[in-house]
Amino acid sequence: MAEIGGITDTANNEQNLPKSRAGMRVNVLLFDAFSNMILACLIEPLRVVRDEHGMDISWTLITPHDNVVQSSSGLSLAPDCSVSKASPCDVLILLGGDRFRADATAIETRRALRLARKADIVFAADTGAWLLAAAGYLDGRQATLHWQLLAEFAQAFPEVRTIHAPYAIDGRWMTCGSAAGAMELVLQDIARRFGAAARFDAAAMFLHAPRVAAGQDAGFGAIPSHPNPRLRRVMDLMAASIEAPRTLPDIAAATGLTLRTMARLFEAEVGMAPGECYRHMRLARARELIFQQGMSATDAAALCGFSCAASLRRALVHAQSGPAH
Repeated sequence: MAEIGGITDTANNEQNLPKSRAGMRVNVLLFDAFSNMILACLIEPLRVVRDEHGMDISWTLITPHDNVVQSSSGLSLAPDCSVSKASPCDVLILLGGDRFRADATAIETRRALRLARKADIVFAADTGAWLLAAAGYLDGRQATLHWQLLAEFAQAFPEVRTIHAPYAIDGRWMTCGSAAGAMELVLQDIARRFGAAARFDAAAMFLHAPRVAAGQDAGFGAIPSHPNPRLRRVMDLMAASIEAPRTLPDIAAATGLTLRTMARLFEAEVGMAPGECYRHMRLARARELIFQQGMSATDAAALCGFSCAASLRRALVHAQSGPAH
């Protein structure tokens, strides 16, 4: 049984790429003058997990008045179904817009917010918390929203425990104001449902900026959510050696760390062991090459450090068959 960079090539008779193991249904309730950026931060991480990990994730767009809504930048979106026909869901994403004061008093809003009763979890983003609070859903609960509205929100809804934070979690009610807070909430939910590896891949797509400064090798990039420079050095080296994987002792020595210190860093700040992280970096690249670029498994295997297509398939199936979270 050979191991390179933390990937063990175990016996597996399955020849196909992995299939979905878990499902997630999302209703997205959008109000006029919503933020495109926040919507993307709420949906795109789920899209990555769906596409890269083969998870059965779907979302249904709903509007309070069953008509087209426009974002704050003027983009128009039409609902997939009416409020009355919306099915129960795992997550209701409630994204309020710039007209939240008028929306809060509208009959259509009260009717649409009943969808919260059909959801296991509610994500209220931007001014969404204002709409929930106006309808009484957040009484006695901790909540937050866009930082510019916090003082006014606290005064308007004294029965809500307003906090100054990027996001707030109180039972099944999750609120946030900024795009960064929205993405962090979604990433946390991805980790809970699908595991640390899925969270890592989703975060890597959006949070890891490439290095462009002179004299620096292009690597995995800086990690805003994990600013530890020692961790960045290790991950940059891993990313630079995806095609020809290095052993973990070699990586530790090259970055001036002991294996024990490197393991502690990854467990504390990434939520997985160094070898597991390395494996998912390589597999994420392989999925991109196969599913997004249409490359054959044979060619992708050569570019991601696997001996052959069969070895890559076994690694993908093994990663997919891990315990659900």
